[in-house]
Amino acid sequence: MKHLLFILGDEILANSNFKNYIYRAYEKKFKEINEIKIQNKTDKDLPFLLEDLMQKYDFITIFSSFEYYPTVAKILATLNEDNLILDENTLVPSKSFYEKDSFMIEFPTCKINVLKIQINHTIPNLIGDISLNFKHFCLFGIDNESAILLLETLTKSYEVKIKVTQLLEHINLVKVSSSQYGKLESFLKSVQNLFGQKFFLGKDPIEFISKKLLDKNMKISFAESCTGGLCAAKITQFSGISQIFEGSIVSYSNRLKHEWLGISEDILENNGAYSEKCIYFMLKGIFKTAKPDFALAISGIADKEDIKEHKAGTIYIGAMFKDGTYIQEILYLKGDREFIKEQAVLGAFCLMLKLKPEIFEF
Repeated sequence: MKHLLFILGDEILANSNFKNYIYRAYEKKFKEINEIKIQNKTDKDLPFLLEDLMQKYDFITIFSSFEYYPTVAKILATLNEDNLILDENTLVPSKSFYEKDSFMIEFPTCKINVLKIQINHTIPNLIGDISLNFKHFCLFGIDNESAILLLETLTKSYEVKIKVTQLLEHINLVKVSSSQYGKLESFLKSVQNLFGQKFFLGKDPIEFISKKLLDKNMKISFAESCTGGLCAAKITQFSGISQIFEGSIVSYSNRLKHEWLGISEDILENNGAYSEKCIYFMLKGIFKTAKPDFALAISGIADKEDIKEHKAGTIYIGAMFKDGTYIQEILYLKGDREFIKEQAVLGAFCLMLKLKPEIFEF
């Protein structure tokens, strides 16, 4: 089912935080963002544009600024040979299904949900549903080419289509689609049987890991340097996380690595902050402070800093369990500062899947 996210209004576009809020609300409702159209203002061609879009998409969600909402409502009512009525101080087509600041209007080939948006206010409810003929799952600990090769042995049998995206080396996101729900579920069951612990449903490994920790009431803390608290920011996206996350330490300077995490000055001077030994003692240090079940540590260079021994994108990551077992890796990442930080955090979280796979079985 083809669906479109349409944002109308320069006020919305100028506020990147609010625009990202719209994206999250849409993705939560429809499980993915299929296509996006962005327009900063209305014009005389808007009726023709909407008519054209109605022929291309089964469902359209229009997030309209407060300023342009009456124009959009009037155009859609006219196209549907309908009249506008005033309900709760909001103009809506009389034949539409509506609630506060949101209405859905149905055409022969398309349904359209229009939301009246006020910047820095709660987004109104998204109305209507689409038929989801797809699922997302992740494969961990297998390279991209091998994942595709093995999956393609199953796709013909179940008449499904797959699209594989590499999130990080040996971490692959797969979207599988089918016109028949039963075949989709059977395919997923076969994939689970084939890959075992390397398989889990969903498109976000960090969300999967966090919910597993919540289910098992296992605490986690972080010792971060170059990622500046991004591990903590990622995990606190999820409701109820305070049950398992008490806090973490962000220490950029060697002084605070020594004073807060207890890393000896000798190690910092001789091995450096960007080293496997430093990561090990960052892990040990956070255990002394927070006493979690899992600890993650990250240190490295996320930008083009002038450090002779290391290239930008060289990131050291580590994970440790309360029984003392641990695992470390060096990542060699490419991209801008923010992308490298995001990838480093993803890599660090996924170390837990390697360290204690039995805890994260799907």
